[in-house]
Parts: sequence; C-alpha cells; structure tokens
Amino acid sequence: MSEANTTVDFVPEQAKETIHQYGLGLLFAANIFGAGSVYILTETGMLYGFALLWVMPLGLGIGLVMHEMSARLAAVDQPLMTYISSAVGERAGKAFSLGISFIMQFWSVANYALAGAALIYLTPLSNLYVGIIISAALGIALVELRVYSRVEGVIAALVLAIFASYIVITANLGPEVGAVATGFVPGIINEFEYMTMIIALLGTTVYYPNFFIQTSMQHEKSWSDVSRYRKDHTVGLAAVVALSLTVIIAAAIASPDGELTFLAPADPLVDMVGSWVLGAFILAVGAASFTSATGTLFAAGFMVPQSYGISTKFGDVHFRRTVHFLIGLSVLLAIPILAFTGFTPVSLALMMPAVNGVIGLPLTALALFFAVRHYLEPSRLEQAVFATIVVMMFVTSIFTAESLVQSIVNLI
Repeated sequence: MSEANTTVDFVPEQAKETIHQYGLGLLFAANIFGAGSVYILTETGMLYGFALLWVMPLGLGIGLVMHEMSARLAAVDQPLMTYISSAVGERAGKAFSLGISFIMQFWSVANYALAGAALIYLTPLSNLYVGIIISAALGIALVELRVYSRVEGVIAALVLAIFASYIVITANLGPEVGAVATGFVPGIINEFEYMTMIIALLGTTVYYPNFFIQTSMQHEKSWSDVSRYRKDHTVGLAAVVALSLTVIIAAAIASPDGELTFLAPADPLVDMVGSWVLGAFILAVGAASFTSATGTLFAAGFMVPQSYGISTKFGDVHFRRTVHFLIGLSVLLAIPILAFTGFTPVSLALMMPAVNGVIGLPLTALALFFAVRHYLEPSRLEQAVFATIVVMMFVTSIFTAESLVQSIVNLI
C-alpha cells in the first residue's frame, strides 16, 4: 500500500519537474504557434505542397541562434529591455518599450479575434464580438493566476493538447513518406510570392517577444547555467517546428489549390478522416490563438516596467497592469477593425505576424547582438554568426515592408 501511495505521489512531482524544466520553452512554442501560424502554414501547403518543408528546419536553426543570445543574457540576469534603456537613454528606452508593446498587441488583436471565432463556432454564442470579449476575459483570468508555475502549467497542457490533435489528424491522412521527404530538399523559385512565403514562414518561427520574456525569467527559474535555458528553449522550438510541419503536410494532402477561409484547413479533412476532425481543428485553433494572444503580452509585462527602472517579476502589480491594459486595448481595436474594414479574423491572422516582424524582429535582433557583446565575451566566430542572423532579419524586414503596406491599404 505504501509503495502504491509513493507511486501516486511521485507522478505529480515528476510532472511538475518536467514542466519546470521545459515549461518556458512550451510557452515560447505557444506564443509562436498562434492564429497567424495556423493559416500561414495552411496557405503554404495549399500553394506549394511539400516544397517548402525545408524552410522549417532553417527557421529552427535561426531561432536557436537567437535564443542562444537571449539565454546567455538570462543566465547572468540581464533583461534585454534594461540593456536597451541603458544604451539609448531613459527617454528613448521608454518610447521604445511603449512603441514595441503597442505593435506587439496587434498580434493579440488577431489571436483574440480568431479565438472569439472559434468560441462562437464551438458554443451556442452567435456574436463574434462577444466571443472576442470572453476570450480576452479568459486571458485576464490567466494572468490573474499570478504565480508563474500555475500559468506555465496551464499553457503547457494546452500546447501539448494542440500538438496531439494535429499529430492525430496528420497521422490519419497517411502521408507518403517519400513525397514528404522531397520537401526537405532546399529549392528556390525566382517568384515573388514564393520568396514572400519563405520570409513569412521564418517570421512565424523566430518570434521576438520571447527574447524579452526569456531574459527576464531569472527570478522564476533561478537558472544561472545557460545550458538549462538552452535545453528548455530547444525543446520548445523543436516542438513548434514539428507541429508546423504537420499543418503544412495536412494542408498539402487535403487542400491543394483550396481557398483559405476560417474552416478551409479542416473542411477537406472531413471526407478523408471523419466529421470529428472539424471540431478538433477548431478547438486546436482556438486554444492556439488564446495561448499566443495572452502569452505574447507577457513580454510587454516585463518590458514596460523595466523601461521605467522598475525591477518587475512575473505576476506582480506592474506586470499585471501592463498586460491587462494591452488585453483591453486588443479588444478595443479588434472590434472596430472587424466592423469597419475589410479585415476578417483570418486576414488579421495572416497580416499581424508580418506587422510585428517588420519592425520588432530586426530591432530586437540588433539589441540582442549588442547586449551579448556588452555583458559577455562571445568568440569572433560566435559574433560573426550572430551578426549574420541580425543582417538576415533586417533584409527580411525590408523585403516584406512594401508588400505588407500595400496589403493593408487594400483591406482598409
């Protein structure tokens, strides 16, 4: 009897330790895999089949390099926003944190819109705006858990459920291994839309709010060894890349040459797999959108107080006030945008990752590079690799900016 009790007691402790070890990485995965990712990945499979699968391992490599920089800052407890403020000055630092946080919450605008759409599909609710408000209220409730380990546990459970649902869906499609394998052979087509899709895929994998979060988590994790952070974020990024691959593969098999709508990624699967897949897909999309919308704003919860010289920690009053304000702002912007423009939850999901990536990603990459040089002593080879990634982020931003502006103008 005592042995059985020991076993029962051991399982929760083992689960807690596993979540503590990899939960931050799963939070990063949740932030990355939101509304935009689902539909960008689906569109990739629809348009190009398996041909762009090779971009995802490339995105994993770039993401790992970027996280290597932020993990080193985390290990010595040097938040990235604190460095930025010291480098550019207090006034400019405040302007930067407020400006980037405002841009960042547009990702939450898209995600809460899609979470609201999923909610009205799955429940008796019929009003999209009410669905958005309820989704945002649940986000505020999640933040009000206050203790990071609780939030980490909730998000880890949701991410694992999302991952399991897509794995089951893809496995039921029975993809041909040989055909899938050809997609991992890199190829370039001299075509604007093809190149833009490559950039979009990279942009959904390398997610800059995560770097502000990671460098601010010493208080919660108490890890001074960079290898602990490295192991954690490697698992998280590998999981989201594997998840992304399943979405592309499913879309390539089930929706070739299809039209992208809210239900488009799942509609063709009904005849191929069964009616259960539609509910599973919408549930997964709703959960992914919710976790990404809320988790993304954790970065602003750290950034804004830090730019004002406040040493904040997860769940304290400064953190919560910032995140709550931005969740409310996301709702206040989402409803009129959907009501008075040509945007839909899906078009918002496709657009907002690019809005974030064009500005936030290159600036964050540049700040990471100089912060690592300032606080640590990377080798010349490491500096060369880091600098190459920074240049790549700026080139990506420049390449995307013009088409992004034109797309927004057309929808307005």
